[in-house]
Amino acid sequence: MAEKICAVAVDAATYAIDKLYSYRVPDELREQVQIGTRVLVPFGFGNKRAEAVVLAFRQDDGGYRLKPVVEVLDDEPVLSAGQLRLAAWMRERLYCTYFDCVHAILPAGLWFRRQETYTLAPQADPAALHTREGEAGAVLALFDQPGQTLAAAEIRQRLGGKSVTRVLDALTGEGILLYHSNTVQKTGDKTEKMLALDMEAGEAMAHISRRSPARMDVVSVLADGGWMSWKELTYMTGVSDAALRDMVKKGLLRVRQEERLRTPDFSAVPPAAPAVLSAAQQQVYDGLSALLDENAARAALLFGVTGSGKTQIYLELIDRALQQGKGAILLVPEIGLTPQMLRQFAARFGDQVAVLHSALSAGERYDSYKKIRSGRGRVVIGTRSAVFAPVARLGVIILDEEQDSAYRSEQNPRYHARDVAKYRAVQEKALLVLGSATPSVETYYGARQGKYPVFTLGERFLGAGLPDVAIADLRGQAREGRPGVIGSQLEQELADTLARGRQAILFLNRRGNSRVIGCALCGWVPECPSCSTNLTYHSASGRAMCHYCGASVKITGACPVCGGTHLFTETPGTQKVEQELHEKFPDARVLRMDADTMHTKGAHEKLFAAFAKGEADILLGTQMVTKGLDFENVTLVGVLDADQSLYAQDYRARERTFALITQVVGRAGRRFDTGRAVIQTYSPSHPVILAAARQDYERFFEQEMQTRQALRCPPVCSLTLLTAVGEIEQQVLQSLLALKTRLQSLMEGQYADVKAPVLGPAAAQVVRVMGRYRYHLTMRADSTPRWRALIAGVIREFLQDSKNRGVTVFAEENPDL
Repeated sequence: MAEKICAVAVDAATYAIDKLYSYRVPDELREQVQIGTRVLVPFGFGNKRAEAVVLAFRQDDGGYRLKPVVEVLDDEPVLSAGQLRLAAWMRERLYCTYFDCVHAILPAGLWFRRQETYTLAPQADPAALHTREGEAGAVLALFDQPGQTLAAAEIRQRLGGKSVTRVLDALTGEGILLYHSNTVQKTGDKTEKMLALDMEAGEAMAHISRRSPARMDVVSVLADGGWMSWKELTYMTGVSDAALRDMVKKGLLRVRQEERLRTPDFSAVPPAAPAVLSAAQQQVYDGLSALLDENAARAALLFGVTGSGKTQIYLELIDRALQQGKGAILLVPEIGLTPQMLRQFAARFGDQVAVLHSALSAGERYDSYKKIRSGRGRVVIGTRSAVFAPVARLGVIILDEEQDSAYRSEQNPRYHARDVAKYRAVQEKALLVLGSATPSVETYYGARQGKYPVFTLGERFLGAGLPDVAIADLRGQAREGRPGVIGSQLEQELADTLARGRQAILFLNRRGNSRVIGCALCGWVPECPSCSTNLTYHSASGRAMCHYCGASVKITGACPVCGGTHLFTETPGTQKVEQELHEKFPDARVLRMDADTMHTKGAHEKLFAAFAKGEADILLGTQMVTKGLDFENVTLVGVLDADQSLYAQDYRARERTFALITQVVGRAGRRFDTGRAVIQTYSPSHPVILAAARQDYERFFEQEMQTRQALRCPPVCSLTLLTAVGEIEQQVLQSLLALKTRLQSLMEGQYADVKAPVLGPAAAQVVRVMGRYRYHLTMRADSTPRWRALIAGVIREFLQDSKNRGVTVFAEENPDL
């Protein structure tokens, strides 16, 4: 029988050495090793066991003596052929390893945890071993007697966290220690004990004493031959756990385990009838459903003003896909949008809905994944990672608020959900719908170039009007010495809104009490010891915190440098504004929504439910309140600091500001009552502010494209950012300069066909984070396979060079700077 050879992607392989490694499949594992299964393999010089995924089979061993596969971790493949192609596509474009991509595709609960232990050999003499010196002696001193077993993690912990892997390997090689390793899946299946009678009811009654009425009730409940959970039986009959165990032991009852999915229960959601579309909505739906019916890879932009009823079109489009036996994925940018979406979609599609987002526990995500893969979850709603959901016969993918930066991952692999959705739509012949009131400049540019059709909803649903928008100039307030964040015009509008029994939403994209706190006498300002940024004061905890690494210091009211008590605060955050609201409107009920108040599970849903029921008058929040929310009683929206994101060092700053203001203004007056919006700004004549106030996307786009063309930024040209990170600033800069020289040299020779200017090194916006300095090179070039081969090659070369030890480099295309 010919030797079976598999090609695997290994978890332990860094980007510098990432490739498909060949391993021999032992005869006893031939049937178990399949493409898409995970295996354990010996890797590296020490042959440490590493997790790997089988991607292909090979005929030739390449002339090498191959190591064998040690263990198969899956009973059946966890990755389909389509998912493996997606992983390979991501690796080629995102400058990451195969395993990085596989990790992104599979849910967290599906991964394994390796448990490594070391046992002191039975024949070892403890007295003799304790005479050993150095690190080996320190390790052996932890063992008291032969046969004792210690976990590798415990050994490291007891030695002060020091890595002793080489010492442990050496002692294992001498036979003094015995190494054991096994793998345990991080999240297992949830099961529930079920009970049923194991004999006829009459016979069971005869075995029960009349002094045990609870046991007799158990038999009566189960007399119809059905199964009931252990928990339900104890609740219904009052029987004790000990009594049930005794009945099982005596053969009266039989027990089995049934799997229970940790997924939301939609049974309590009342069903809803199909929506009645307006004439404009019907026209858009007809156009999109025609594209869906083509059974071909298609894309379209649904460009609708805020409140125009895009969600109703999503519902009808997904319903059409289900009627054709296809599935659907709906992506939303924020976890906070999921509860409102869920209620609408669960009312329409019931238990066919599955949820995937980061606020779910690992077990819940694992079970949602299983529900989708089994075909029960045909409508997937979730945030960025839900784009990987294994929906059978995928028919439509919808990106709601497609312009949102939350769709971009900031960790390896640094993918954009929109790009992955485009790839999946092509592979599965599905329809991709990009929905937004403020499309990204790249998306709208593509539509203008004729890459996909645009379907427009220019009016609000049921004829509701767009809000009346006022621009409040804060410069006058500063000259008058008026304290606080809320200007006179917004204060008056708030008073009128509250007097009419209506609600208001206030948006400030800055959490915390005050951005800066410091001493007015000596000028002391708390700075993060690990990051090049000031700390943000949070009054709720009385601490100044770093929003990058989490470091914090207690603010006692006295300056730690000079002892002065005259502390000042600047650029207030949401906590400070909440205090101001309570001072100006003591009877108003205020809800604050930011990262500090939304850290508990289900917090988004509870807050939105309370606000929808009228249990609060004002909702104050950060970006969480700007998108997708629909509250009938909200007639006023206030943007407290419209300039805050306008002047950031990012070519997308103007676009981001326009989208945020337009989206939050659109939360006002979404039914029959015309809303009001007040935009507070120090730049009342800025073109972006004016365009956002008029909800004039076309005007903004024309102006923005002039800037992008002048700067040669996306979508005119692609940007590649090479970022170097390290603890020694001079080393980071020197390494990056050497990398720049190498790039320029290659573009003069081997890669002369892809020449591009290399700008930098330049400091990142926050140059030091968690004690590590960050600098980058910027290049403008089309993202072709040839260009990506150049970038991937220089990164691998850089990481393999020992002179660059201590510095890591990664690449991103068109990132948020």
